[in-house]
Amino acid sequence: MEPLLLMLTSVGCAYVVFEFYLSPRRWPEQIQQTKLRAAALYIRALFITLLFAGITSLFIGVSIQLALACITLFFASLIIPLVGAYLPLSAAYLFGQQIIHLAVLMVLLVDLTNHWEGFTQKLLQLVDAGGLLVVLAYLLVLKPSSWLLALLLKRWTPSVPSTQPTLDSAGQTIGMVERSLVLTCVLINQFAAIGFIVAAKSIFRFGDLTGKSDRKLTEYVMLGTLLSVAISVFVGLAVKALIEK
Repeated sequence: MEPLLLMLTSVGCAYVVFEFYLSPRRWPEQIQQTKLRAAALYIRALFITLLFAGITSLFIGVSIQLALACITLFFASLIIPLVGAYLPLSAAYLFGQQIIHLAVLMVLLVDLTNHWEGFTQKLLQLVDAGGLLVVLAYLLVLKPSSWLLALLLKRWTPSVPSTQPTLDSAGQTIGMVERSLVLTCVLINQFAAIGFIVAAKSIFRFGDLTGKSDRKLTEYVMLGTLLSVAISVFVGLAVKALIEK
């Protein structure tokens, strides 16, 4: 598995460097606008295929199997962004495209090295009960926790008219990011960092709160922050206890 891991890392690094550091920023826009008529679509696919072929040949040499893998990668590199060009331009779809592209690279490398059995074993080790518990923990601190917090804080929600425009669902998103960070700190035993997260949020909110004459808003924000952190800490501690059991 070590040679495969080295290949995966090398190809993955080359792909990320090319895709996000070397390729012109206008390429995605051209592909989004002109679709099949965009020259950037074919140039990008060609460069990705050449990078893959060059790096992979250093490990396993040149073969017909590698040539077939390169042809497959070239067409995949055409189809993935082309399909994305017909979808709404959003972070979720763009992230999904990158995940699919990296998955194609991984599958091709595993197939070229015939490491399916070892790769499957490693994958099963990752997707064990502990791994699933961690996934469940992150799922719980996202949407379900937002719903629970909304119910818990409903009776204390201050009726303060907003004079400043706010971003749509920004508060909910900030809360989900906050709980994810706190949960991560608990899982990796970095409890001191939780204080830094809470302090950083308090500093940024301080200007808004000091400008309000209504004390209820300050108490509402503090209560929401403490409940949000408490939920993440309790979920993280529960998962750690179950994994270490």
